[in-house]
Amino acid sequence: MTKIIAFYNNKGGVAKTTTATNIAGVLSLKNKKTLLIDGDPQGHVSLTFGIDADDLQASLGAFLNSNWTAKQAQEYFIHVNDHLDLIPSNQTLSDFIVKTSSENFEQRSTHLKKFISSIKDEYDYIIFDMAPAIDIMLENIVEVVDDLVVVATPEAYAVKNAEVTLKITDDRNIVVRNIVPTKVKQNTRLHKFLLDNLKEVADSHNIKMTKTFVPELVAFSEAISLYSLPLSLVQDKKYESTQKYYEQIVSELGLV
Repeated sequence: MTKIIAFYNNKGGVAKTTTATNIAGVLSLKNKKTLLIDGDPQGHVSLTFGIDADDLQASLGAFLNSNWTAKQAQEYFIHVNDHLDLIPSNQTLSDFIVKTSSENFEQRSTHLKKFISSIKDEYDYIIFDMAPAIDIMLENIVEVVDDLVVVATPEAYAVKNAEVTLKITDDRNIVVRNIVPTKVKQNTRLHKFLLDNLKEVADSHNIKMTKTFVPELVAFSEAISLYSLPLSLVQDKKYESTQKYYEQIVSELGLV
């Protein structure tokens, strides 16, 4: 049965894209058929794979604007490996959001559900990287997602924003089961203190915070710059110790 997971925070710069792409990579290496969908018009998911989405005509926004089903669009998916496909996004997704803003809620919130229904059973996992926004795409994600994962950093403003993000999800009855801490500066008292604060936020909303946290390491950006891949898909032994972070998170999230 297909599981749909979205990575979200209404604040930018918390490594949502890094988390979504690396987890999708780990799943594909475990022979899980995975569809990675960029739900952010900035197009950072495709950039992770060395593709500038602004140069593409085939994108999530274009498909939705044309009322295509995913089955119709499937031949235009970006094929990363035998178990990972990608749907990129660009400015056309913003155009779609503007175009549908005047529709009533029941109509505008079901576009994504209709889109993916035709190919849902072909994948073990569908992973969404979401924009840091409260918009029509969030409304659409709520209609399809099985689990929304909040990605947060142990910075003073980010911890406060995690509370705001969880209030947004609570108000919209969105199921959140986990917070994943990212960009953690190891062995610093401030980040240890703020990780404890982040855990208190999670506990107050009766959700889990993963025991594994993702440290702030240059390896994640280096993989994109040198290999045009998320770190989890880079075949280089020097990265093996760093790759274990997202492998452990996949395990903690119960995905394999």
